[in-house]
Amino acid sequence: MVWEVERRGRRSTLVGAAHFFPRHFRRELRRLIGDARRVLLEGPLDEAATRKVLEAGRGLGGDQLYRAAREQIRARLGIYSAPLDLNQMLRDLIFGRQDEWLEQELRTLKPWAAFFGIWTRYRARVGSVHKFDLDAAQIAAKLGKDTRYLETIEEQIAALDAVPPERFVRFLAAGDWRGYNEAYERHYLAGDLEGLVAAAQGFPTYCEPVIGRRDALLAERMAPELDAGGACVIVGVAHCPRVLAQLTERGFSVRKFPL
Repeated sequence: MVWEVERRGRRSTLVGAAHFFPRHFRRELRRLIGDARRVLLEGPLDEAATRKVLEAGRGLGGDQLYRAAREQIRARLGIYSAPLDLNQMLRDLIFGRQDEWLEQELRTLKPWAAFFGIWTRYRARVGSVHKFDLDAAQIAAKLGKDTRYLETIEEQIAALDAVPPERFVRFLAAGDWRGYNEAYERHYLAGDLEGLVAAAQGFPTYCEPVIGRRDALLAERMAPELDAGGACVIVGVAHCPRVLAQLTERGFSVRKFPL
């Protein structure tokens, strides 16, 4: 999921990031970032940005996700998936039942924050613990690369706030979590962008506020750096079809990068 972007003899690379994945790509990232003049990431990933996301996610409505898909969430997160043992009974006595404290936690969150709280727990449970964007940011810092951001954290939060809550409810209650996860990984490793996007259609954040509205903006903001050449641009892979199309319309040539 890497493309070479060129105009007037100046070349850069565009990387489609897998936000959570069961394997890492640090070796490949070191090579791509090491050759770059400048690194462009979607948005900031530092402690200050994380605090803003956590603060913005506080609100109401998250518990509706749990009530609508209680059994599906319990099963996929392994809540009491095995017979209770003494240790579990003691944990319940001290900390409360798992389902009760989870629902209580979600009650204080907006729907998008509640969804990602559930989804990241699930992805970690099935082994998708590597964070591509964070690895890229850390590698760029270690290599002393000039790093810029295509969006502010406030813009990214606004996009999440605009996702209809029913999309989160529908995916949790009726979506094929495992099937989506496996298809995403399979298509990503095969470099099959078309297949990955087709599989992602039902994912809650694959919608106009997060994908459609932002793609043109991402392309517009990265274009000056691509014109200068030597940039390594890293954005979520779901943005790549429209971003690549936008860049082609702007006169850039695009081709798969030979790793």
